[in-house]
Amino acid sequence: MKKNIAVILAAVLLLASVTACGKKEGPAGTDTTAAPAQQSGTAAPAEGGRSKIQVMGPWVVESPEDQILAGVVEGFEAEHPEYEVELIGVPSADLLTNVQSMAASATLPDLVITNGANNAAWKEMDIISDIRGEFDQSFLDGFYPEMLKEFTYNDELFGLPTCAAPFVLLLREDLLKEAGLDVPESFDEIVQVARELTVDLDGDGKIDRYGMSLMGFPDSNNALRFTLALFAAGAPDIYADENGKWATKIGSEDGVRAFKLYYDLAIRDGSVPKGATEVDYKTMVNLLATDQVAMAISGPHTIGNIVVQNPEMEGKFIAVPLKDKHTVAYLNPYGMIMFKDAPNKEGAVAFLQYAAENFVEMTRVTKRPPSRIELEEVAREAAPEVAAILDCARYNIDYVAVPFRGEEANIVAENVNAMLAGSISSPEEAARLTAEAVQAVLDANN
Repeated sequence: MKKNIAVILAAVLLLASVTACGKKEGPAGTDTTAAPAQQSGTAAPAEGGRSKIQVMGPWVVESPEDQILAGVVEGFEAEHPEYEVELIGVPSADLLTNVQSMAASATLPDLVITNGANNAAWKEMDIISDIRGEFDQSFLDGFYPEMLKEFTYNDELFGLPTCAAPFVLLLREDLLKEAGLDVPESFDEIVQVARELTVDLDGDGKIDRYGMSLMGFPDSNNALRFTLALFAAGAPDIYADENGKWATKIGSEDGVRAFKLYYDLAIRDGSVPKGATEVDYKTMVNLLATDQVAMAISGPHTIGNIVVQNPEMEGKFIAVPLKDKHTVAYLNPYGMIMFKDAPNKEGAVAFLQYAAENFVEMTRVTKRPPSRIELEEVAREAAPEVAAILDCARYNIDYVAVPFRGEEANIVAENVNAMLAGSISSPEEAARLTAEAVQAVLDANN
């Protein structure tokens, strides 16, 4: 654990010069303008005597999420005229480094839009604290327990979910029916279906539509999707063994099977467009929206983004659990976490509660399932695709919350990328190298 703290502190010191004060360009060229640091617990003043609430995250700069968030902010400010919400845009892939930088310079905002993956690391950095006492228990009981659990660590609650962004298997149902194919229920069947759906549509000798898209760019989106494949194969990336020590099954025969899925699709069969190592989330959505690929590991929120880009895709996609040895899904609840030294704690709590109860438009537009049980029927009517995803809760993987999660995920993403690039020559070698590196991280934290 001491080694992990040192790694985090080193990263913080390295990034300390890249603060979010004033107008800054984020790592991806995104404006991450933030107000100057405030004294802890003191809200920044706003026009008209209102106090400011700062909310940072990817939904500020991603479409259509940005429009939905703006609507929630408008509704909140109308209901709470004493507050003004300031939005700070940071792409999801850059969120962790931005939080580390802002923590070092004491410029953290009130709230960050995220999932619960970094709770353990942020708790260890002492920048979040338990907020359970800020809410009535009856209100907390209104969340799907699987989603609320993701915003806790060691029984402490650090934020609230507003919706889920599940990882499952997306498929073009219309293309499956045209080809007379069933929904695949194993890795072998996914490979076979992808091969069948990789076609030259105009007879010019070039592939026009590929069966599958793989996110090979070495970031957290890559790692999470591949981790879902590991769980489906029966090879969890991190688990507690019989002695209570952290261990991994990435190097097992089951782990090799997950790497082989990617290898067979991209390298052996060519059922994936060339350049998979550069495919990030935006690229994958574009491939799906422009009819260049038929399947991907992602979620119903991706369907929403596809339809925004290409309305003709409405009703063509379905989302199902990923199946191999096990049937799995990752609910990946998204919402907001409040920082321990939030300048406007009272306003942040008010915005958290309002957002959780008023984000149903996110379901209508992006197909993300809502976090509140009371919104289930509204969601089923507004987005029929959500109904199946709500049922996926029973397949949710045990994605262990640990302080070194980011370090482990980087290893997974980099080695998946290396295998797709050809610098790691086989699934067996990729599984071995990944397992050795991950186990070294686990041993340092046992």
